[in-house]
Amino acid sequence: MVFVVCYILFFSVPKFTLSLLQINFLKQERRKTPYILESQAFLKAADYASVRERIAMASILVDMLLIIFWIFFGLSALDSALEFSPLIKSVVFVLCFLVVGILANLPFEAYQTLVTDKKFGFAKGGVKLFILDNLKSFALLLVVGGILILIFSWIILEVQFWEVYAFVFGVVLIVGVNFLYPLLIAPMFNQFTPLRNTELKDEINHLLKRVGFQSKGVFVMDASKRDGRLNAYFAGLGRAKRVILFDTLLDKIPHPSILAVLGHELGHFKHYDIYKMMVLVLGFFGALLFMVTNLPESLFSSANVERNVHTLIVFLLLLSAPIGFYFMLLVNWKSCQNEFAADRFGASLTSAESLANALLVLVKENNSFPLAHPLYMRFFYSHPPLMARLLALGCQDLAKR
Repeated sequence: MVFVVCYILFFSVPKFTLSLLQINFLKQERRKTPYILESQAFLKAADYASVRERIAMASILVDMLLIIFWIFFGLSALDSALEFSPLIKSVVFVLCFLVVGILANLPFEAYQTLVTDKKFGFAKGGVKLFILDNLKSFALLLVVGGILILIFSWIILEVQFWEVYAFVFGVVLIVGVNFLYPLLIAPMFNQFTPLRNTELKDEINHLLKRVGFQSKGVFVMDASKRDGRLNAYFAGLGRAKRVILFDTLLDKIPHPSILAVLGHELGHFKHYDIYKMMVLVLGFFGALLFMVTNLPESLFSSANVERNVHTLIVFLLLLSAPIGFYFMLLVNWKSCQNEFAADRFGASLTSAESLANALLVLVKENNSFPLAHPLYMRFFYSHPPLMARLLALGCQDLAKR
């Protein structure tokens, strides 16, 4: 009972309140003189952000019902229903817990993608692509997730001081995911083809050589099959690093601005930002492990289950949401600092105006509202608002064009 009350008071209620603050902020801002975006686009972006928050609020309410269900009935019922060896039971138990959560939130994901995004001109894939994407994600959960749960459960069951070895396993897992994602996981959902524009490719390779960035090549991702959003990024670690350009980006942004965006991303590479963020994530994981190993017996008793391998993992997952919610204050603060530094680096490689123009196009084409409630930003914004970035680049006048 205490766990449920604390979960709702310190996680569900604050999240719900932040969404209300953001919706009210958007209502007030949409009455003001438009800035950065043109009048109709400004209103459209505000409306889109408001709808997304209402969907998030409905999801929060379902999450509250889920936590009540699991603690007062679900965990004990599932525990009693499964008759396997401890190791196999742990895998099945945790997978069932995860699948229920996914299915509970699937209607909100479907409404967001198939109704809201389509209404506002983003989604292009339709029902078939949505189903295929979710089937692939579900298959990854069952196969890869099942294997990871199996390893984690074995460590808890068989290894003394399992927390230390579980943390080491977490380090290997995070590094492995970053290394393998562009090679194995991303191609399951999108096609990546080498950049054919030889002029742009030569300019990009020249830029990469200037900062000593070695990659497996420059690839174009077929992002347009899902929506019209623009983006570019680097993926992978070590020799697996790749430069990824959305196909939508190539049609909307001139070469100097594309180079400026990549220069920004190279700033993250030069400043070792990915490794810094990995350290933060591992710190969070370590803190979670410490908390789980020191949970009182009364918590397990309140859910009518015993302390064992599968209930430990489930409570680790349950705690990750509220603890992660507040941990994001630190992550987002650090991320915003990294973004400002990367902007400065990108501007030094090309020009502040090229980067500023690219940022303006990204916001306009992605239908992003240019500002948010200050408290909401601290919890949910990993990037500074556009106007703050333009000010830092000394290009705030561009927003008035």
